[in-house]
Amino acid sequence: MTAPNQTGRDNWNGESGQRWITDADGRDRVMTAVADTLLDAAQLQRGERVLDIGCGCGATTLAAARAVGPAGAVLGVDVSDPMLSVARQRVADAALDNVTLLQADAQTHPFVDEHGFDIAMSRFGTMFFDDPTTAFANIAGALRPGGRLCIATWQPLIANQWLTVPGGALLRYGSLPESSEPGPGMFAQSDPDTIDAILTGAGFADIEVRPVAVPLHLGIDVDRATSHLAATGVGRAVLATIPENQHPAALDAVRESLADHLDDDGVHLDGAILLTTATVD
Repeated sequence: MTAPNQTGRDNWNGESGQRWITDADGRDRVMTAVADTLLDAAQLQRGERVLDIGCGCGATTLAAARAVGPAGAVLGVDVSDPMLSVARQRVADAALDNVTLLQADAQTHPFVDEHGFDIAMSRFGTMFFDDPTTAFANIAGALRPGGRLCIATWQPLIANQWLTVPGGALLRYGSLPESSEPGPGMFAQSDPDTIDAILTGAGFADIEVRPVAVPLHLGIDVDRATSHLAATGVGRAVLATIPENQHPAALDAVRESLADHLDDDGVHLDGAILLTTATVD
C-alpha cells in the first residue's frame, strides 16, 4: 500500500527539492509579495504559536518568527530534507531561538507534543496533499480552540499573467500537456468552492476565500526572468513538448515577450492568488 503523499515526498526529496535549493534566494525573492500578503492577512501577534505548513526553505518561517517575537514560537514543517537544510542554515544565520524545523507530512503527522497552535499558515504548501480533507482535519486538530488558518494558493493558470505572458510565447512552439486527473499540484486549490468544501469537511468555520493580485518581481533583467520561468513546473512542461533544437528560439520568444514588462527595477508581472482564512471552534 502506498503511503500518503508518497509521490510528493519522493519529488520534494528528489528533483523538485534539488531544483528549488539551487536558487532558493532567487525563488523566494520572486515570491516576496506573496509572503508579505500572507503575513499581513495572518495578523500574527507577539507571543503566538505558529505552524508553518510546507515551510520549504524557511522564508515565511523566519518572517513569522520575527513577527511573534521571542515569547512566541514557530514550527516549520516540510517533507523535503533538501529544502529544510537551507531553512536550518537560514535560521542559524538569523540567530533565531524561537524556530523549530521538522521533516514531516502535515497530512499525517500526529501533532501530539506540538498541539495548541494559535495559527496555521502556508504559502503554497497545501496544494500537494493527496487527501486534502484529511490533511486539513489533521491541521485543525493541531490548533487551539478558536485557532486560525491562513493559506495562499494559486488562482487558475489563465488568471496568472506571470505564466500566460511567457506561456503564450512558448505555445507558439509547443503545447500544454493534456490535463491529468484532479489531484495534488499547483492548481489543486485554485477554485474557491473546492477550498470551501474541503475546509468545511475538515471542521473549519468562518471560511473566507479572497482573490488577490500580487506583483511578482521575476528577475533583475529579461535573461534572469526567462531562466526562472523556464524552470517552473508549467515552463518545463511546455518545453518538454518542444523539440530540443527549437528551445533557443522558443526561449528567445519568451525574452521578447518579457521585454515589454521590464523597467529600471527588473521584470514585473502580476500573479493571482487565493487568500483563504478560517477558524476552528
